[in-house]
Amino acid sequence: MKRCLAICFLMSCLVLFVPQVSMAQANANKANFEAQADSLNQLGNRYLEKKEYPQAETYYKKAIALSRKQKLDEKLGCSLFNLSVLYSRTANYETAIGLGEEAVNILEKYPPGQLLAKCYMTLEVCKKEHGQFLEAMGYADKAVEVLRKVKNDTLLEHALWRAGDLWNGWNTSRAIPMFKESLALAKKLQKYGDIDNIYSSLGFCYSDPFGGDPDKVTAERYFRKGLEAALEYDPADVAINRIYYGKICTANKKYKEAEYHIKIVYAESAKSGDNDMLSTAAFCLSEVYSGMGDFQKAYQFLKEHEALEEKYYADRKKSTVDNMAFNFKTERIRTQNKLLKQQRELQKAKQEQESFRKSVKIWVSVLVALFLVLVTVLLFRYFKKKNMLLSKKSNTLRQQLLLTQMSPHFITSSISSIQTLIRQDKPDVAAAYLSKFARLTRQILENSTGDYIALDEEIVMITNYLAVQQLLHPGSFSFTVDEDDIDSEAIYIPPMLTLPLITNAVERAAKSEVTERSVEVRFLMKNGKLVFEVSNTGGPLEPGERQAILESASVHITVERLANGQPFTDPVKLVNTSKEGVITGVMAWFEIPYVTD
Repeated sequence: MKRCLAICFLMSCLVLFVPQVSMAQANANKANFEAQADSLNQLGNRYLEKKEYPQAETYYKKAIALSRKQKLDEKLGCSLFNLSVLYSRTANYETAIGLGEEAVNILEKYPPGQLLAKCYMTLEVCKKEHGQFLEAMGYADKAVEVLRKVKNDTLLEHALWRAGDLWNGWNTSRAIPMFKESLALAKKLQKYGDIDNIYSSLGFCYSDPFGGDPDKVTAERYFRKGLEAALEYDPADVAINRIYYGKICTANKKYKEAEYHIKIVYAESAKSGDNDMLSTAAFCLSEVYSGMGDFQKAYQFLKEHEALEEKYYADRKKSTVDNMAFNFKTERIRTQNKLLKQQRELQKAKQEQESFRKSVKIWVSVLVALFLVLVTVLLFRYFKKKNMLLSKKSNTLRQQLLLTQMSPHFITSSISSIQTLIRQDKPDVAAAYLSKFARLTRQILENSTGDYIALDEEIVMITNYLAVQQLLHPGSFSFTVDEDDIDSEAIYIPPMLTLPLITNAVERAAKSEVTERSVEVRFLMKNGKLVFEVSNTGGPLEPGERQAILESASVHITVERLANGQPFTDPVKLVNTSKEGVITGVMAWFEIPYVTD
């Protein structure tokens, strides 16, 4: 007893401990896969910083495949975002948009965070470059909303500036508050490098507002602040801010102020060889001198601008052609390498396919052989079992038929009728009937044990049976049994198939009120088939009588024996018979299966 209790205790501990171990193992595996995804993304980020885009793309795609396979949704969102950033930097905006939207759909299922805001900002850039400005503004607003929730002022300052830059082209009154909030955050965070850009953006809001009148004085004030901020914090942007300030001074007719700042840009650009900025400065100086009325200088600077622009476009065209030639050559080499690789892979695939086909043929042959053996064994067992069941069922049906024919009522009535003959002092008749009854009983008992009996023995049994039935119904009917020139000794049939319908014919004839009451039994051959017919003069079938006869216990047994386990439709037929146009009775018939010597 103690040993059983100890075993039960150990089993309980195992049942409680094993699921916890499995869960811990699953969590450990998940953490391991998440670490792998993080490592792949970090490697991709390193190559992205170095602008080695193919290597970065490879690692990002590996991280995506791992995250999809292991169902790491958050890591998948991060990996999709990284690849979207890569494609946005390489100007593949359509692909970047698809990846970014998939990343957003995943990340929106989790609490909002910096990564979701960055996804929105990347989609904003891609949509803007793709010309879908309204959708870009929507993503910019979403980024601002998320960053307000997570209270990330650093990203919020940048997102507000970008959102304001988008809205400035559509709704300046909405853009100005965004710029001012971004400016306040930049000062708070001491991001002085962004202050000059924000001041310049505010200057554009007032110098060229959407759907309103320009306020050039306010615009000049913001452009001057932008220049002052650039001079103090962002030397790289000083030149462009001088241009902005010079242009607004030109618009406000402060030509000397404009000339001073733009000339500084012109001189520094000429010294550094920055032809793009030099061209811009030359054009702005042509506008300044044109406003001052010095058209000769204005013309000179305009011609210089045009020459620089022409040179710029020529250089750009040449660069484009060189790039196209280089790309064509590179693409041709890449295509050739790709074709060679595909050929090698195709050859390898063909070899593997051929090897696979041979293996499949062998295994299919083995499986087919095993299947055939199995089917053969199963069919043998099935038919053996079926034959045993049919044999058992046949014996059961014969016993049931014996019980229906040798019912206590039939035996008692027969003996009572013989006793009555003895009392009536008719010993010869009583002896004759007693002999027939004894012989009938012996025949029924003997025939119930065999599968087949000779047709002539069946006819003798039927004759004795009808004779005994005459005794039970004195003077009620006559009968005939006709074998229609059949060799009854050479034909064997299942025993006692006919008795249920003969019994029904006797009962109908005995109950009939007509004068000539008879029962006629006939065996005949039709087209090589043995047919049994029994007719009586008991009048036409009453409504529902046909169904009652067919559903009676003894007739139902006969139908089952004729079917022999196979689907058999309506083997017993019942029809009214007529004489001189008047229905006189009913005939029942069916085909009897038989064998010959």
